[in-house]
Amino acid sequence: MTANIQLGGHPDLGESVGVTYSRSITFIPTYSCVFACGYCAFARPTPLAGLEEAAACFIRGVQAGCHEVLIMSGEGVMAFPSIRQQLTQWGFQDYNDYLSAVCRLALDHGLLPHINIGNQSELDFRRLRPFCASMGMMLETTSVALMRHPAHRHAPGKHPQARLATLAAAGRVRVPFTTGLLVGIGETWADRQAALSAVATLHRQYGHIQEVIIQPFTPHPRTAMAAYPGPDLSTLVKTVRMARDTLPPDVVIQIPPNLTPSAEARRQLLLAGARDFGGISPEPDHINPDEPWLSPEHYAAELAEWGFVLHLRLPVYPRFQTPQWLSPTVYPYVCAKSATVTNGGNGLQEQASGVVPRSQPG
Repeated sequence: MTANIQLGGHPDLGESVGVTYSRSITFIPTYSCVFACGYCAFARPTPLAGLEEAAACFIRGVQAGCHEVLIMSGEGVMAFPSIRQQLTQWGFQDYNDYLSAVCRLALDHGLLPHINIGNQSELDFRRLRPFCASMGMMLETTSVALMRHPAHRHAPGKHPQARLATLAAAGRVRVPFTTGLLVGIGETWADRQAALSAVATLHRQYGHIQEVIIQPFTPHPRTAMAAYPGPDLSTLVKTVRMARDTLPPDVVIQIPPNLTPSAEARRQLLLAGARDFGGISPEPDHINPDEPWLSPEHYAAELAEWGFVLHLRLPVYPRFQTPQWLSPTVYPYVCAKSATVTNGGNGLQEQASGVVPRSQPG
């Protein structure tokens, strides 16, 4: 069977039933994090990556046909004296100043930045928005009880009040935003419903939520929750259905296909209402390195057997590709990318070379 990957289009535009994904590469400025979540195998103290390392990552992404770079790190990075010292030596005011430079560099290489670095204030979003196509942060849960559970006992930044404040701040600044639930970390069904309802309420107020990820907890060796079981398929299917019933129709439900390694599991989650696979990278998953992605062609062939079509999308969804949602700096880059994605062909490769119209700083 020939894989049927169509460039452009999106289910929220009223076209044939489709599943979207973004061709993305990940850049990790640092794995350092002030929190110690009980399920996390990501965080460890590391120096800050230099701009040369960032450029090398972006070049790899361009060569692999990516059009998005996920810029992701641990939280509370400025709490580390060694990182503050690095930033000062490199001439940056703080971590967000450094991230702005990284994003500008990504744009220069022809990649659209999507930042995910945890809790942010309204001021933080205003500083980063001029150079980002979109941003994100996992809500995970609104359960205060989990602050006493191994999941979040040593992660005060995961308090629901702090996470919801970040989501609201992103809405006030008009940042196209991704959030999600982490399923199976000790929350109840009532907790899942409450979290989804909270996201729905914020989206109805600000209109900024692009997608909600339903991500299964994956146990990792040498973590506090290594012996905890992950959620079963029936739990994930029911959670996707709950999300689809609770969230406004313009909010897309995303499932990470590498964390649902069974084709049958992916099929059931799609039938329950999921319509996006998120970023698929040519490199390993930095959060779940033992769970590799398959190729987009593999997923496309699989989907075709079930009556779905795989569509390529940008990190910022079509309805957010306006001057109201994007800064004057980022908007021309997104327009150029969107035109090539919509027209199909090899335009993504050409556009990724960095030939993008310039604009006034935003």
